[in-house]
Amino acid sequence: MKSFALWRQPGFWAVLLAILFLTVSNVSHTIALRYVLLALFLVWAVVERQVLLRTLSSWPVPTLLLGSFLLYALLHSVVLSGWTSISLAEWRSQLLMGGLWFIAGTVLFSRQRPLSILDCVVTAGLLLVAAEVFMAVRYYYQHGAWPYMEVFTTATKLEFTFFVNFAMAFVAVLAGFGKGKTRFPLWGLLAIGALMFFASFHAGARNGLIGLSYLVLSFTLIYVLTHRQQLSRTRLLALLLLVGIGMAGFVSKAVQKDARNQIFVQSATIAWQDRDGLGWLRMGPYPQLDDGREVDGSAYERVAWIRAGLDLMAERPMGYGYDRRAFSQALFAVGKPNQIGHSHSGFIDMGVGLGIPGVLLWLSFCLSLIVIGLKAFVVRRDVAGLALMLVTCGFLGRMVLESVSKDHMLHIFLFAVAALLAWIHQGQTGKSHV
Repeated sequence: MKSFALWRQPGFWAVLLAILFLTVSNVSHTIALRYVLLALFLVWAVVERQVLLRTLSSWPVPTLLLGSFLLYALLHSVVLSGWTSISLAEWRSQLLMGGLWFIAGTVLFSRQRPLSILDCVVTAGLLLVAAEVFMAVRYYYQHGAWPYMEVFTTATKLEFTFFVNFAMAFVAVLAGFGKGKTRFPLWGLLAIGALMFFASFHAGARNGLIGLSYLVLSFTLIYVLTHRQQLSRTRLLALLLLVGIGMAGFVSKAVQKDARNQIFVQSATIAWQDRDGLGWLRMGPYPQLDDGREVDGSAYERVAWIRAGLDLMAERPMGYGYDRRAFSQALFAVGKPNQIGHSHSGFIDMGVGLGIPGVLLWLSFCLSLIVIGLKAFVVRRDVAGLALMLVTCGFLGRMVLESVSKDHMLHIFLFAVAALLAWIHQGQTGKSHV
């Protein structure tokens, strides 16, 4: 009878569907399922509209800033875009959907649930990594070697490391500050974190490794600052040595395993100076280093695209038109035929597409999340606040070097931060987070 009653509780379905969305969104060919889930969540929002409006009104600044960003992008697509029909289609599939996922995250966690949004993200991350490791074990037995720079559960290794690093932020927060506020025991969180670290490292995406390093260092700093009174000099020194040696070994191993890192600096320098070459436009061969070797294609292209994107933004600060391929389209518009697509930088794609005002609106929205999270953590030691601050900073950091501000990655981010805001609101009103 108890299990039957559990299945009938809305809170059970909220948690189950949230975990399902967070997990399958990263897996290829699940778009239809995501739309079905979103439709269910929107019906839920209509039913719970009073609770939804009350929660949204408790956070007027991020709500208004996100709404302003979406409205600006819509008006830009109609008035300023060089490709209006494409911009409107992209606005609907990317930004409008993102706004709806923000509503979904808000309504699902505006009430008490059997699991917090933090536990839901950790569970989703564990499910994805477990599936990935299982597939890697199969590969090992078939080929006799552990796969490196290859993933099985997502379309690319960058998407895999995006979500794994995203989930690891929640694992770190709960392991460091979540005593009594999570369903996971500490040993379980440590084991999950180790498994995620292993999977992310072997995926071999350099941006993922950069994000992982940022998470470790920033979390260590926060932990030391918040526990400085409990840590003796000996324990503090031991902690810093442990993290320092661990990070040095991790970075050294990563550099050794990826031969591209040996020529990264030279490749990036050439890319920053190469305005007239055809290599970064993918219309000719890559340039060569002084010793005759070809540049690291990934580093060369990404740095050159960032440089070219900044040039485009300087030439037209109001943007060329919103589109996932805005960077490529803008290059065509200024007389540079290319075979690129997007710039591999969320900030460049957004700045070229929506102009500097669009970037500033998005940054303002994210900054409001960071301030809310920081205040909640400092004032009440709210772990949801710390998670909100870390994942927002991490998302912005990843946007510098990767186009994460689109598709399921954008939708996961907006869903999660909305859920965290709703969870923080519960903490402010005195409701239990357990």
